[in-house]
Formats: sequence, C-alpha cells, structure tokens
Amino acid sequence: MLNIRTAFGEPVKPGWPWPTKGNVVGAVASGPLIEALVVSCSRLLIGFAISVLVGVLLGVVIWTIKSVDQLLGPLFLGLQTLPSVCWVPLGILWFGINERGILFVLVMGSVFAIAISLRDGMRTIPPIYRRAGLMLGASGWKQYAYVLLPASLPALATSLRQGFSFAWRSLMGAELILAAQRHGLGFLLEIGRSFADVAQVVAVMMMMVIIGMLADRFIFAPAERRVHQRFGLVVAE
Repeated sequence: MLNIRTAFGEPVKPGWPWPTKGNVVGAVASGPLIEALVVSCSRLLIGFAISVLVGVLLGVVIWTIKSVDQLLGPLFLGLQTLPSVCWVPLGILWFGINERGILFVLVMGSVFAIAISLRDGMRTIPPIYRRAGLMLGASGWKQYAYVLLPASLPALATSLRQGFSFAWRSLMGAELILAAQRHGLGFLLEIGRSFADVAQVVAVMMMMVIIGMLADRFIFAPAERRVHQRFGLVVAE
C-alpha cells in the first residue's frame, strides 16, 4: 500500500534493484495509502471547520438564552448520542453519493457534541466575571467581546478536542459507506473487507488510530493545556 518495490526475496545479482531514497519517497507519495490519507485529511479540515463555526454559534446561543436551551438542549444531547452512520441515508437522499454527502455526515456527527460541550463549559464561568465587567463599563456586546467570550476559551479548547474525535469517527463512517469519486481511508477499509484482505484492513485501521493519536497529542492536548495554564486551571509544568 506504500507502493515500494524492493525485489525482496529474489536472488541478489548484478543490477539487483536496491531502492534509492528518491525512488522510495516518490513511490510512497503516490501509494494508495498516502493518497487516501491526503483525501481524508482534506475532508476533515473542511468539515471540522464548518462544525466548529456552527457548533460554537449554537453553543453560545443555547448558553445565552435559557428558553432556547430548554427547547434545543435535550434535542442536541439526543442527536449527539446518535451514531454518525445514521446520518448516511439522509445524506444520500439530500446530497447523493458525493463529497457534499460525506461532509454532511461529518458535520452532523460532530457539531452537536461541540455545541453541548461548549455550553456545559461556559456554564462554569464564575458569575462574578459578568458583574465585574458591568462595573468596569463592559455592557452589551462589549461584555461578550471582552469578558464572556475570552472567559469561555477553556471550555472552547475542551469542546474542540472532543469535537475532533467525533468528526474523525464520522468521517471514517461516511467514507466506509459512501464511495465518492475521491477515495479516502474509509474506502480502502471497505475494499480490504470486500477482497478479504486482512493486511489492508489492519493497515488502514492502524493509520486511523495513528492520525487520531497524533492530532490529539500534538495539536489539541497542547492547545488545551496552554489555555488552562493561562487561566490558572492547571499548574504550569
């Protein structure tokens, strides 16, 4: 799957094709596993960005307006628990088997988790922040811009970390079922199952796990830790 040809197992003789560094790099870059990884990551960036924008907006709204929270809060919580693959039939009916259908499943599988997590995190903002902002003249939109939204950064960092895991799982489920024109990791996983290729199935699953671990360890976990240290929620190392 990495597209490396080494002639391993053949007798060593003059002209035996030892792989050079340039050949290996070029071959790996054009291998099906790397190409699928690039496709999946590009979809993830677009879909997760949409999920963050919509999820943050919904989270702020249901946190600010109590009546909206009473109406939509339980609904969002129920939709969050809905398995992401349940959105696939609706995505096919609305958008078809294409990129938009995959992005729909990704967004719907993660946006509610981001909104609920952000709302719950913003509820932990001490009420004294609001009163202190009013005493210092921060009223109306200034209170949100200079007091409440900055105070919600720890909750936002936590919600993004949780939302990413939902987005990644939703994307893999969508690619597993929706065979769009561009083939991602989920498609390779389904191809391995179709041809009973255990090695391919295990390799793709390992790649999915590695991407999730790397993103959490080197992107979301450090960002969350820095924000929490900035607000004095954890002890700086």
